[in-house]
Amino acid sequence: MRSGTFVKRMATAVLGVGCLLLSMNISVAENNLNLKKSGAATSVKSYWQSPLSFSGGQFDGTKVSAAALQVDRAKLYAGFDSLGRYNGGAYYYGSYTTDVIPVAFTEAIPSWQANTPPGTWTEIELSAQVGGVWTKWYTLGAWLEGDQPFARHSIVGQSDAHGYVATDTLILSKSATAVKARVNLYTNDPAQTPSLRQFGITFSNGIDKPGKVPGNGLTSALDVPKRSQMVFPDGGEVWCSPTSTSMVMAYWANVTGNSAWDIPVPTVVQGVWDSRYDGAGNWPFNTAYASSLGLDGKVVRLSSLAEVQQWTAAGVPVIASIAYKKGALDNSPIPSTDGHLLVIRGFDAAGNVLTNDPAAASDAGVTITYDRLQFEKAWLNNSNGTTYLIYPPGWTTPAGNGHW
Repeated sequence: MRSGTFVKRMATAVLGVGCLLLSMNISVAENNLNLKKSGAATSVKSYWQSPLSFSGGQFDGTKVSAAALQVDRAKLYAGFDSLGRYNGGAYYYGSYTTDVIPVAFTEAIPSWQANTPPGTWTEIELSAQVGGVWTKWYTLGAWLEGDQPFARHSIVGQSDAHGYVATDTLILSKSATAVKARVNLYTNDPAQTPSLRQFGITFSNGIDKPGKVPGNGLTSALDVPKRSQMVFPDGGEVWCSPTSTSMVMAYWANVTGNSAWDIPVPTVVQGVWDSRYDGAGNWPFNTAYASSLGLDGKVVRLSSLAEVQQWTAAGVPVIASIAYKKGALDNSPIPSTDGHLLVIRGFDAAGNVLTNDPAAASDAGVTITYDRLQFEKAWLNNSNGTTYLIYPPGWTTPAGNGHW
């Protein structure tokens, strides 16, 4: 078992424990326990998405061009990486800051759709209004498609009295009433620009009670390609997230005929790897990878499996983050886990959950059906309903309900 001085969402299969979530300070399970103690019996969740035109915000060294946010060469700022966070030297940058977004939350996870030519990268920061005071800007990762001029990574050492960043999630000590987001675009060469098409933020305040919302009767059994993380001898046991992402992308390759989306698991691992926590389970890094190849991807937090049923009924397999103790999830290939991701490909007539679980020992064994209530407990109680939504642009998706 590995540990560190910062939160890690790790996928490990040591001593029968699956994709494990470790922290020297506080775990997601402990965060959820704190929410329960605070009296938040149910969750208030919401999703905010940037306008395609990026209207209603402040451009500072950036502009909208080719339907994306890009650097404005005429107004760029010069900077130097004195903290060793980026390229270790000089760079140019611009930013876009949203207007104030009124929202009550204790946790926030941004996700984005962007492309970064070599020598460019992106970054999203959040500042929350807590008790009438604005917090500092918290950085939710430095992201780029490749490894030039550095390897993508989350940002450590941001804890203060207001909150902290757990790899990809801003966690506040007290509920906020509003937030601002800032997108920073960086380049080594003003002639090159990253392009950010859109970004969104999922907010949550409290956790939802499993079993509270009944099934809606929607059934589906999507033909998602079967891929096991366990067949890879050199680290595969920690690849639950990229294996799930690979399966969903391969599904869309089959559905649309776009073979470019059928990507081997090890290649996806390289594209989502977070060099700071040394793992492939950074939630928005996974959806950003899919988005960089032309899919629409985002991280959301849902309130019930009934919401997931709407997506699978629309032909969209979803990726869910779960955790459970020994004996709490029948049929699982691993007896317990502090953090694991798998694909939900549909629901049977009884409302039980049809999955492609990458923890199976072989590709042939990944199709597993889970009891609905057991699964919903593993999902809501531990990741607060964290879900990846990945689908082609223009695909007909469920009508928005404020959660996506």
